[in-house]
Amino acid sequence: MASVTGADRPRKKIQRKRQPVATYFLALTALLVLLWVSALAGAGWKFPTPKLGLDLQGGLSMTLTAYQQGSNAAPTAETMEQARQIIEGRVNSTGVAEPEVFVEGTENIVVNVAGDDIDEESLRDVGAPAELRFRLVTNSTPDYSALEEALGEAGTPDEDAEASADEDAEAPADEEAPADDGSEEATDEAATDEEEEPAGNGQAPTTDDVVITLDSVWEKVGPDAAATAQSLTGPPADETTMALLDPFGDLTPEEVSFLPASVQFFVPQVTCAQLDNRPPGAVQEADIEVTACSAPEPATDEDPDLMFSYKYLLQPATVLGSDVDSADVGTDQANPNRFVVNVQFTTAGAENWGAMTTAGLGSQVAIVLDNEVVSAPTIREVSKTSTQISGDFSSEEARQLSDQLNFGSLPTTFVVETVNEVTATLGVEQLEAGLMAMVIGLALVFLYCLVYYRMLGFVVLGSLTVATLVLYPTVALLGSQISLTLTLAGVAGFVVAIGITADSFVVYFERIKEEMRDGRSARSAVPRGWVRTRRTILSANTISIIAALVLYFVALGPVRAFAFALGLSTIVNLLVVFLFTHPVAELLTRGKLLDNTRLSGLHTKAAPSSSGTSASRA
Repeated sequence: MASVTGADRPRKKIQRKRQPVATYFLALTALLVLLWVSALAGAGWKFPTPKLGLDLQGGLSMTLTAYQQGSNAAPTAETMEQARQIIEGRVNSTGVAEPEVFVEGTENIVVNVAGDDIDEESLRDVGAPAELRFRLVTNSTPDYSALEEALGEAGTPDEDAEASADEDAEAPADEEAPADDGSEEATDEAATDEEEEPAGNGQAPTTDDVVITLDSVWEKVGPDAAATAQSLTGPPADETTMALLDPFGDLTPEEVSFLPASVQFFVPQVTCAQLDNRPPGAVQEADIEVTACSAPEPATDEDPDLMFSYKYLLQPATVLGSDVDSADVGTDQANPNRFVVNVQFTTAGAENWGAMTTAGLGSQVAIVLDNEVVSAPTIREVSKTSTQISGDFSSEEARQLSDQLNFGSLPTTFVVETVNEVTATLGVEQLEAGLMAMVIGLALVFLYCLVYYRMLGFVVLGSLTVATLVLYPTVALLGSQISLTLTLAGVAGFVVAIGITADSFVVYFERIKEEMRDGRSARSAVPRGWVRTRRTILSANTISIIAALVLYFVALGPVRAFAFALGLSTIVNLLVVFLFTHPVAELLTRGKLLDNTRLSGLHTKAAPSSSGTSASRA
């Protein structure tokens, strides 16, 4: 009798720990309702659909090529990897999910982003050098070439447009900086013309087979024009000199980039269109004098399509982008509808900025980003710790500029080699194959359990169905909230997770069979088997989750998508086993189904034992 009493005690202990089955089902129902309502709300109360990756829905693929003016040497592998990390950070900051950014060859970086609503210009801008320079202005002059071209005239623009432009030409000198709080307020009125290519737009060199040098440029314009241009210290004084300088208007932007800054500035035939389209990095050398232009602005209020720019002759830069500690988007205090970028300097940067504002008090300071003068305010008082960059920014442009400054400038310059639209034809075919593999895997698991565990096979089917009902809205919700994308690698992760889920069922059911083989009834074997099984299930799934986390944080691209899908599926598997599979098995013990060997597949025949212990158990 002692042995029987000892066998009964664990069973009674387990029975006292049993939770009402309804509690598990209520928790599962609450979870499903929460997930589906959230997913429907995130989809605008339409049926939620996961956000697909580039390989499944198509998108844009951009190739950036490293470009070093006057050098054929390829950048180092360390430089390319640093550039890749900066570009990946910029792409992520735009809200694009799961971008693929990788180095191809020795001088190319490929950026792949998914979606049919990708802004191509924003994608191009992630490859901008983002070199910030603060330069004192030596001289400035309006450039009317774009205005003359718009009017279709070879001479001076009409009197109204010229008068209006001349009035505007004085505007930069009237700007104030810094503000009373010690921050320099750049209030340049230059507007960004969306119809023209932005400075540093990634135009590839057009002279691949010709080595350009300053001597070859002088030879192209002719000795008389070269000598005249180098002697200029102001605008050409007469028509003869103007005519002599006409060959400069035929130079390509890359050829113009080799000219001295004074020639670029004083020769009227060197236009802002040529200067703006110089190769990226053309004005990045900090310790030399450069010429750069502002963004075009309207010449008249009546016709905003008539545009002109300012051309600036700028001193060497003493404050650089590396002096910037942080940047964020704000609004102009005087005009809340105008967006600005607030810049905080490092300790060394604050000293440099203080020295510049002291030396340039009363002068203009040009804030130069890559090849373009973003603004050129007048320094009204000395400041040190911060400044404010303003222009005619939209909120998106201001955010993009602040992101570029925060992530830092690229270690080398890049040109946009290609931007191609990627179709999803191949991806759709592979997705269909992946989904077919998933269906086949689910069917095989179900059939195996149906043959081996018979009626318990339907418990497996129900568990897999519940797992699907949990996973689908979770993936759709994550897609709408954090832009999680479903890729082919992710689909592979879900397929692999089917095996992990099947392992949990097998471990649980086999443990129940062992308990019943020892002579216990289903009512006793199920809770006892669960107590001994759940630790194994938790341990095995925890290992899978740890493996998925390690893969996610150390891997790149598709491997991360695989790891995320694997980890998510494993967590869902745990929820389903605890909230559905085990409660359903507990529910079945209230009847005689599991005790019926033919229907349940659970053997109740006691295993041979020399001690006879199992025969004495209930």
